[in-house]
Amino acid sequence: MKPIRLVLGAALAALLSTTAFAQAPAPWPTKPVRWVMPFAPGGVSDVEARLMATKLGEKWGQQVIVDNKVGGFTVVAANDVARAAPDGHTLLQAVDFTWTMNQFMFSKPSYDPLKDFTHISIMARLPLVFISNDKVAAKNIAELVAAAKARPGTIAVGGSGPALQIAFEKFVREAGIKMLYVPYKGGADVFKGLMTGEIAVGIDASVAYMDMFKQGRLRALATTGGQRAAALPNVPTLPELGYKASEFYLWHSLSGPAGMSPALVRRIQNDVQAVLAVPETRERFLAMGLEPVGSSAEQILETIRRESASGGTIVKELGLKLD
Repeated sequence: MKPIRLVLGAALAALLSTTAFAQAPAPWPTKPVRWVMPFAPGGVSDVEARLMATKLGEKWGQQVIVDNKVGGFTVVAANDVARAAPDGHTLLQAVDFTWTMNQFMFSKPSYDPLKDFTHISIMARLPLVFISNDKVAAKNIAELVAAAKARPGTIAVGGSGPALQIAFEKFVREAGIKMLYVPYKGGADVFKGLMTGEIAVGIDASVAYMDMFKQGRLRALATTGGQRAAALPNVPTLPELGYKASEFYLWHSLSGPAGMSPALVRRIQNDVQAVLAVPETRERFLAMGLEPVGSSAEQILETIRRESASGGTIVKELGLKLD
């Protein structure tokens, strides 16, 4: 019997060795990594991309090249990555609406947000802030709600892009008020509208308004995050004021083409989390108004499904279309 046990033992050892070899991740990266960015150079998202690219390139021993592919409400960049090889050498820094709203706002979507991509991590998120000027006497959300109830549909609120309109809609529906939403092309136009008095209230990211808040020329009424923003510690959140369904974040994620190996996804995810944990990186993110996250792949998938369901309903009801 002993020889048989020896033979079986040797066979089992050989099998385990072969299996371990087969499951061992292939060397990566073997060439520069292309980091596809759907926005033009210079903005917060682009600065974030270049910071991450530099730090991850140092970890990976390969250059990470930021490739700005602008157009189609991030569709151009998404389609580019969807067609790439799933070997981890092409990655996409997307935003929430790339995955949650584009599928509803285009009559014929060119990609499936779940089937055509491998989602790796939510890198950062960004709460919004409701801002008022002297056109409305409201110094806080309670006063704004009271003013809106007293004059339904007359208070103009400006924002740029469907994502901000969704955040606005969530709040007015929960508060049971009517305000006039004014869509602008970009954040600079929202800022101008507030400063000229064209609108009384704006909804936007806080970064461009910090000086105006400090000077008292504009007021930060509330943020949309689940906890107070580091940049605005004295400004309450909508959830803490009782509007829990109005919690809302813009978020930036990292994804790749469909079919990436789980081992490679874990490797990239772990490295992203490590970079985000570095104090220097965290400080630079917070200075841009971004909250570092570093989620798991499971968490980003759950977020996409949840926000697609809630935001998609509002998009359909409002009839928002991009084509």
